[in-house]
Amino acid sequence: MTGDHILRIVRFGPAALACFGYSGRGIGPGTAFGTLAAEALLTGEDAVLPVAPVTQHHETFAPLRAAYYETGAVLTHAVKAR
Repeated sequence: MTGDHILRIVRFGPAALACFGYSGRGIGPGTAFGTLAAEALLTGEDAVLPVAPVTQHHETFAPLRAAYYETGAVLTHAVKAR
């Protein structure tokens, strides 16, 4: 997930892309983004990608949000285990 719920493509080099940020909407967009990412890597043309790739991505407050969700998951499982 991304803070603004907008999908991202990160370029890690000439032969690596990462598509993420589907925010629960991953089946359709993931299939489309994956297919287009493969095409972009095979042809070297980024123009086929639905969004322009970036070279880095940083989410604000990521450790704090991760701790929040992890605490919620642990508490949920603890309550269900009782």
